[in-house]
Amino acid sequence: MFNRLRLAPLTGVLILTILACAGSNSAQKQPTLPDNVVTAMGEAPIYQGDLALARNKALKDAKLNAIRKLVGEQITEKSGVSDGQSLGSKLYGKTDSFVKKYDIISEEQWKLDTQDMIRLNVRCEVEATKLSTAVDALLDDVGNPRIAVLVQTVVNGKSYPIGSATNIAEAELIEKLRAKGNKVVDSSQLTALLKKNPSLAKLDLTSVEEGSPLLTLAQDSGAEVLIIAKVTTTDQKPVVLPGGKKTDFLSSAATGPYRIIQLWGDGKIFGSGSLEGRGADITQEVSREQAVKDWANLVSGKVGKQIKDEWFKLTEQNTVILKFKGLGLEDAINFKNDLMEYTSVKQINDRKTEMNGSEWELTYPGKESMFAEELMYKKDSSFRFLSSKTLSINSSKRGVVEAEFRGK
Repeated sequence: MFNRLRLAPLTGVLILTILACAGSNSAQKQPTLPDNVVTAMGEAPIYQGDLALARNKALKDAKLNAIRKLVGEQITEKSGVSDGQSLGSKLYGKTDSFVKKYDIISEEQWKLDTQDMIRLNVRCEVEATKLSTAVDALLDDVGNPRIAVLVQTVVNGKSYPIGSATNIAEAELIEKLRAKGNKVVDSSQLTALLKKNPSLAKLDLTSVEEGSPLLTLAQDSGAEVLIIAKVTTTDQKPVVLPGGKKTDFLSSAATGPYRIIQLWGDGKIFGSGSLEGRGADITQEVSREQAVKDWANLVSGKVGKQIKDEWFKLTEQNTVILKFKGLGLEDAINFKNDLMEYTSVKQINDRKTEMNGSEWELTYPGKESMFAEELMYKKDSSFRFLSSKTLSINSSKRGVVEAEFRGK
């Protein structure tokens, strides 16, 4: 049976503003300004009296807040997603390329407890067309994951393994998905991987369990979603017209289940079903082929809708595993609080916290690569470890981010 899977997560983000900037007032559009002009606030700590460095970081923060607001509004308007800023995180690392010009309206210094801080109020003019194009591309990418398709086909008792050049059900399903605008992994990629381990083609797709090499196969192809299915044809009685009149048309049915598996985060099954296709022709062979094609068409419509309906939800509630070393307990607690305060991490489950190796499970609106990008982009603004540590990302893949803190 298809069980809920727990994968080695794969290889999707809201960047929250710091302190008072975290609120809705960190970036505002004023009625007298054009739509592409935003006034935003940015803050940064002043370390070792280096005001110039702090000013640059605060300016960077203000630009980021301006882009966050505009991106969030566009995503919400174009997709209907309520948390548009969260979904737009992938664009935040390109902030400088979107800001056409800026003016610093005001500057002030203040203290947060004993830490000297700087705050800038900045008016940013944004490249509207460039930003809109980037948002469109992001929505196409985020809402349209790369799909791997594996179908076991049995036609008139003859089996066609996954990846086979003569597997018409698999080929037809791939073609139908692409015709509906889905991004499907090139079948040649899967075929090449299968050639390295031919026994995989004979595995039973109805009993895929955690750690199955088929899941690894799909991951290695670069897919984010795996559709696995099994279809079998059954010859039917000749077609009879209303009134009982017999015809020369022979008929077949193609029946089988499918499952949609997320190949990162929790690796859960988020769609399933079983469908029956029908075909008729004057020859039984062609009727079987038509039935298989009808089944593939029905499945493509169902899975396409299920993926699009669920994908935004999945990206907003992904599980990312953060492994790091080099922080003692007190510093780790501060780091945890900073992640919740300054990044889009929604929840942290502390699996283990030790100086020589910690592991946390994060609930995060995006894939691990987005989290790593956000962490490296945002870390210089406000994280408390900055006074004594440096952070480096050692790896980011399959839902796991590995980081290391070193003393300055």
